[in-house]
Amino acid sequence: MRTIAVINATALNQYSFMPFAGGPSAFERVMALFLRLCAAQDILVIGGRDFDPAPMAEGVHLIQAPTWRMHTLLEKAKAFALERPEADILVYAHGDSPFLDLELSEGLLALHRQYRAEYSYADGYPPGFAPEILSTRALPNITELASRHHLPADRDGLFAVIQKDINSYDIETELAPKDLRGYRLSPLCDTKRNMQAAEALWAAGLRRAKDVLDLLPAHPELLRTLPAFLWVQISEGCPQSCSYCPYPLMVGDPRAKQGFMPVQAFDSLMAQAEELCDDLVVDLSLWGEPSLHPEFGAIAASVLARKRFTLLIETCGLGWKPGVAEAVARAGGERVHWIVALDDPDPEAYAALRGEGMGEASDFTRRMAAEFPGQVHAQAVRMQSNEERLEAFYRAWKKDIEKVIIQKYDSFAGTLPKLSVADLSPLERFPCRHLARDLAVLIDGSVPPCKHCLVQGGVIKGGRQGSGLGYAEIVANVFEEGGLAKAWAGSSSWYDAHARKLYPVCCEACDEYHTFNA
Repeated sequence: MRTIAVINATALNQYSFMPFAGGPSAFERVMALFLRLCAAQDILVIGGRDFDPAPMAEGVHLIQAPTWRMHTLLEKAKAFALERPEADILVYAHGDSPFLDLELSEGLLALHRQYRAEYSYADGYPPGFAPEILSTRALPNITELASRHHLPADRDGLFAVIQKDINSYDIETELAPKDLRGYRLSPLCDTKRNMQAAEALWAAGLRRAKDVLDLLPAHPELLRTLPAFLWVQISEGCPQSCSYCPYPLMVGDPRAKQGFMPVQAFDSLMAQAEELCDDLVVDLSLWGEPSLHPEFGAIAASVLARKRFTLLIETCGLGWKPGVAEAVARAGGERVHWIVALDDPDPEAYAALRGEGMGEASDFTRRMAAEFPGQVHAQAVRMQSNEERLEAFYRAWKKDIEKVIIQKYDSFAGTLPKLSVADLSPLERFPCRHLARDLAVLIDGSVPPCKHCLVQGGVIKGGRQGSGLGYAEIVANVFEEGGLAKAWAGSSSWYDAHARKLYPVCCEACDEYHTFNA
């Protein structure tokens, strides 16, 4: 029996090659572990355009190309295995995994051999603790399956291929004693944020996979490093005044509002975000309709100029000038996603929820989805008023669109009527994911602790106390001294309170703490 290995280095960046925890880099640690499992000449590194072979061990094989998909990666893995006919097992991992664990890897290999599996993996751990294992006899079939699907060579790529015909393979799973997937933590060296989390885990004593089982639940503070999701309000106005939206209760009729965030101010915000976060999802739809911004193309270009930023546009589908949305979608490719709020398939019910414009919104959605498949999502908020028609909504849009979203109703900390159909909250409360990952910036640069934390008589734009709905607090302004970094630090006390199971008054009534943005 002979074990060979493939290291996926297709998307590695500088973080994978930086010293980790004062020692070897993540890539060097993965390489060292694979050298324990097999000989150097039996390791294949599949690198991207910018991969630097300098940290590789002597005798290790390298293949580089500008772009990779799972089918091209598996073709190279299959050819590598065919050159070693004695090899019966292929071990596969990503080169940005500093906690790849030898004990867990050897246990998974033993399980794979014992049951003569075709694919084995560990489940319940955060990503990066265990490799995936393939039997070389299954490689030709899996490679052919991948050729029928245009799947990216990303972290979930191999499992995504097998999922396409999962019942055709003998699969074994090593289950973690505790399921840690709900923590949504990725202690990897692929982003500034994740590397900070990985360094913090190391500093807290994590060395082996089994250490994380008790350490992570005991240290919720490790889940908050840097923002991952940034809401920005670029327009005050909206062509609709939706019945379930708190915005009209904050500012009055949004159809009469005409304010915009200047492009120069927005660009300065993006510069701050890039310096703080390195990678980020930017959602241009905090309040108001982004299509109404007179320079939306320049706003979008500012986001896309940052190569590790993803642009998300939540829109009602109304007000788009001819060609603007299409130009942005073409410029950003897979880094741009659209969510169109449609809510109900029945015209009268749509009008009751959202107002006029169902035809225009539906046409916009179909047109964009046809030209940019996979990037456009049709969405309905699940409420008592539309529950009985949601299946029809889903089925109708699924014919035209790959991705249909059924969104949880948000009462905004109990300030709106209780319209939820079901309580989806976990049995045991944990610290708010939005406080751990998200920031929201209002049109004037004001930053509340959380998008969802509204109170009666709270603060609105400009720090002005209002009589209607507003935010419980403004922690900073991104256009003043300290900027975005100060705003992120300013909301940390709210998260720290959650970690101690102490909830500010608006948080007590909020059930959004368990929802997760990209």
